[in-house]
Amino acid sequence: MVNKVILVGNLTRDAESLAGSRGPVTRMRLATSVHWRDNDGNRQEATEFHSLVVFNRLAEICGQYCLRGRRIYIEGRLRTREYDGADGLRRTSTEVVVETMRLLDRREQEESADGIAASGASMPSAKYEDTVHAPTDDEESDDDAHDEEPLMAAAGAR
Repeated sequence: MVNKVILVGNLTRDAESLAGSRGPVTRMRLATSVHWRDNDGNRQEATEFHSLVVFNRLAEICGQYCLRGRRIYIEGRLRTREYDGADGLRRTSTEVVVETMRLLDRREQEESADGIAASGASMPSAKYEDTVHAPTDDEESDDDAHDEEPLMAAAGAR
């Protein structure tokens, strides 16, 4: 069986880092768009919004560098969870568990847009185009075993 998602889009807000019982957790929202021309030749656009969740070291990296408006590439898998909402109703949420993330912005654009060069913040020595992977199944395979209470609380509060 295959459960694989590949998305390229823009972040709709800054990454939100949370402390899980088994390590860092980061939540993000990604917007992807598709463009086409209708029968009259008018340009049409449809935007889809995706909930992303990241664990462990990759969560720390995303929390630091994934800012609103950045274009990113992600690979991951779909996960559907059920939780009780603040109103007491049972709800379901489908999210992408990110296993690989790649920042697609150019460094020059980022420095001018985010003011990083002016603020004196240090940039990582690796290129922004480098890919960051989550641990493989051999290293750490229990992503689903992470404490999901902070995720459910965050989802119920929205």
